[in-house]
Amino acid sequence: MASHRPDTSDHLCFPKENIPSGRCYARNPGRPPSGCAPHPSGVIITATQSPDLVVITGAGSGMGRDIALDQVALGRDVVLVGRREQPLTQTAELAAQAGARPGRCTVVPADTSTPDGVQHLLSALDDLGGRRIIAVVAAAGGQGDFKDPGTDMHQIEHAWDQAMRKNFYSALLPVEALLPRMPDGDGRIVLISSTSALDGRGGPYATAKAALAGYGRDLAVRAGTRGITANAIAPGFVAATEFFTAGGFGGADSMVEGAAAATLVGRVGAPADVTAAVRWLLGADAGWVTGQTVVVSGGTDLAR
Repeated sequence: MASHRPDTSDHLCFPKENIPSGRCYARNPGRPPSGCAPHPSGVIITATQSPDLVVITGAGSGMGRDIALDQVALGRDVVLVGRREQPLTQTAELAAQAGARPGRCTVVPADTSTPDGVQHLLSALDDLGGRRIIAVVAAAGGQGDFKDPGTDMHQIEHAWDQAMRKNFYSALLPVEALLPRMPDGDGRIVLISSTSALDGRGGPYATAKAALAGYGRDLAVRAGTRGITANAIAPGFVAATEFFTAGGFGGADSMVEGAAAATLVGRVGAPADVTAAVRWLLGADAGWVTGQTVVVSGGTDLAR
């Protein structure tokens, strides 16, 4: 990827009030605009179109949105995928407000937990001219009305099926569909799991996220023959997401104090904490890391 020393017009700055993590980036680390900080990677990118694409599911909110904006700040062209078009459009608008050129983000509303949704994604990628898929981040998922499946066998079956579809199939199907389109030698796949998958709590959601970790190891074995890495990230308690409201927990605020006390560092996570780990796994420095589940939790598992 070529680099140069751009002038001030080549900045890509995300205002703090518009970014869930509170991060503010400039694409030119040498001369950031007032009120901005250099991008943590220190990368200086040309404003020309990249031939490669990063596909991110769940890009309309929370960690998925933060990861997408981070990749845009690195100068990559990103395909924003999710079930709801409006949040995806808002993510693209945030990138545009920060100075991203037209075409940097492509919005694809698609339910990747279904074969039809994945086929729609593939058709949209074909419309982009068959460009290479250099990386896939599967960040779609979350809690739902399946967190308390009850005792009726039909309800139990439905709850676990919904949890697996929302949190496992939503990653499995697009990754398997996109894998043949990824280049040998430098492709990257990151699956967003959860510490719930590791601590034996969380019911159907936790089991679905645990399946992601196992799938990631199998994927690493298969994709490794082509030089493609596959890893999972298991975030702990990250407050600034839709997870808690969507799961019927009434929001994260009432849980923050207890969750912070359960870590070794005394605070809950932010989307930026997870994004930083994803950035590393997608980068050249992580080319010898594959088949792993990286826990990003403030040491919660050791604090118990």
